[in-house]
Amino acid sequence: MSEDSSGYRPIKRIRQACQNCRRKKARCTGEKPECALCSRCGQSCRYLDDDSTIVSPPAISPGPVKKHHHPKKFRDDEKMNGFSARLATLESQMAEMVRSVRSIERSLNGPRINQKPDSTDQITQNDAGPKIGIEADVTVPSAVLNNQLPPPYIVRTAADLYFRYCHNQPYSLFHEGSLRNKIELNELPKHLLLALVASTVRYSSDLFFSDKNAAVSAYAHQSWKAIVMPWNGIQSDAELSIVQTILLLAIIDYTDGRTQASWIKVGLAIRLAQDFRMMVEPDQNLSPIQQDERRRVFWSFYLCDKLISCGQERPAAILDEHCKLALPGGESEWRAGQYQHAPTLEQLLEDDSGTALNTLSPFAVSVVMASLLGRCAQYALGEQEDQAPGGRVLPWNPRSKHSSIHSAILQHESELGLNEPLSTKVARICLADDGSIDQHKAAPLTFSRALFYLCQCLLYNPFLLKRRLAHVGQRTPQSFLAQNFVACRTAASSLSRLMDDVKSLCCSTLTTSYDPFYGYCNMVAGVVHALFLEDTEAAVREMAGASLEVSLENLKELSCFWNSCAMMKTRLEEFCANRSRYAALVDPTAQELGLTPSDANDLAECLDYARISTPRCKTQQPSRTAAPADPGALSHLPSPYFEELMNLLPFTSSRPVSPPRFDGLFVTESSAFDGRMNSQNPSNSNFY
Repeated sequence: MSEDSSGYRPIKRIRQACQNCRRKKARCTGEKPECALCSRCGQSCRYLDDDSTIVSPPAISPGPVKKHHHPKKFRDDEKMNGFSARLATLESQMAEMVRSVRSIERSLNGPRINQKPDSTDQITQNDAGPKIGIEADVTVPSAVLNNQLPPPYIVRTAADLYFRYCHNQPYSLFHEGSLRNKIELNELPKHLLLALVASTVRYSSDLFFSDKNAAVSAYAHQSWKAIVMPWNGIQSDAELSIVQTILLLAIIDYTDGRTQASWIKVGLAIRLAQDFRMMVEPDQNLSPIQQDERRRVFWSFYLCDKLISCGQERPAAILDEHCKLALPGGESEWRAGQYQHAPTLEQLLEDDSGTALNTLSPFAVSVVMASLLGRCAQYALGEQEDQAPGGRVLPWNPRSKHSSIHSAILQHESELGLNEPLSTKVARICLADDGSIDQHKAAPLTFSRALFYLCQCLLYNPFLLKRRLAHVGQRTPQSFLAQNFVACRTAASSLSRLMDDVKSLCCSTLTTSYDPFYGYCNMVAGVVHALFLEDTEAAVREMAGASLEVSLENLKELSCFWNSCAMMKTRLEEFCANRSRYAALVDPTAQELGLTPSDANDLAECLDYARISTPRCKTQQPSRTAAPADPGALSHLPSPYFEELMNLLPFTSSRPVSPPRFDGLFVTESSAFDGRMNSQNPSNSNFY
């Protein structure tokens, strides 16, 4: 019997998927106004009206025959109508529950930063930059949470903030004129635009970002999801933007305590940069601005790779001998679009090189110092052995790696003028035409000086030095230890005072507060000061105490912008409270290390950039009575969250993988069948 003659039409399943997902037979997340798949693919997401999703049975015309012959169909029809109504009610309630749960989750995972710091927390440098917190009752804009792009004025402001607070501190990723032109012409890729905004939210005082933590997380998450990875090839004009975006997002991850995710992202971006042949000279057909921008992006990754490799079992991914690219030219020449010849890193590192280091641009100098830091960190923190053609050599042997790095430090100090006062150096080479300080030139110069002091703090560190000497099997000359200890104290004091030296320049936009790596510098210096609080000489203890207070104050100031620096400050305070355990380390006459495995591990972690930037689990809290760690036990470092792990999968090149959702709880038999067919037939999958 036909449907027209019976007056009965079956109820079709509720259409919860958008039209694009239904056409492609892909599972739709059901988000409105735009689902996840349409957001990634840049498609227009359209849903059918709710009224048209259910085909209700038509009105039954009265008739004795129909009433008599189909009473069961009417009852079934009424039951289905009632079931559909109840199902719609449940879906509405579940949707409201999902919104409530997400609101609670945002309030827990992204605490609002709207408390004003007390007077001791304020940055005392003539209001150098906006404060991290603002008083406002509004929440994160709904546009952030609905996958919408920020307003144009926010993007322009983000560019202003980036070149005021981030450029050359220490990374150089964008040519200012080119970036602003792309923003005005709407040519900036979505992922890079979102990453730029996420990187500058912390410096903004706009009420649009009332909840800064949530805004940073939301924009960074959207940016990462918007990247289309080049698994099957990519156009050349998109190469640079992808690696620029990944570096910006990796910095956000690292400074927020997600060091593992950042480590993986940096490694991925380095491989992409190598695949794009960014480690060799760019195409000569490009303009001088484009050529030097590619150079600076690669050397920025080189810098980042060396910085995050300051720790145990953290080998650098970029080797110096693989860098065939010229060092970046001067800042003024780059702005004007002029070409400036510069040597390669390999040419500078040759023993017979006639190239003077003092002819390099400030950013190129920071690259050279990062190369020296990489050597020093791998030797001191990575516990490289002193090997020579004749076998193992002692650290005080002229052929040892210790002596080689020590000689390189002295050479850099002489040729780069690092013994010259910072104010004199800045006044000589970093002044603009109007007599003001050019912060984009002075910032790399300051950073190079910090790396110079940091190298000495690591190479001459009493703990790292004695730990190495404990395996030598030969008595160490006391003069060797005494000279290294004095050099370590001097460098640590200079490193702690560096932030005050920068403030004395009276440049409102030149400050070390905008670079989170200064937190690690102050942490390493603070550990040295805490060790020498146990020295036998009163003058040494007094100087160490004063310098330690400076380091703690610097970390407190940096904590206004960087969560990782707040973790470092807490770790340094804990170490200072237990410093008496390490008194023997600063005694040149004591040959033994004299530490328990637990104490040695705690001190080693205080010098590991990744570990002190990672939140500590409760099981990691220091305890004298704690049992020794099981070598076969799992690492205490937090594993990536489920969503972070999914984020490291091939982005938009495959079907999206999402965490469980409440609104996907009700799946009809038909949609489940579609999903099974999709999984059984890979040809139905769409790759973008």
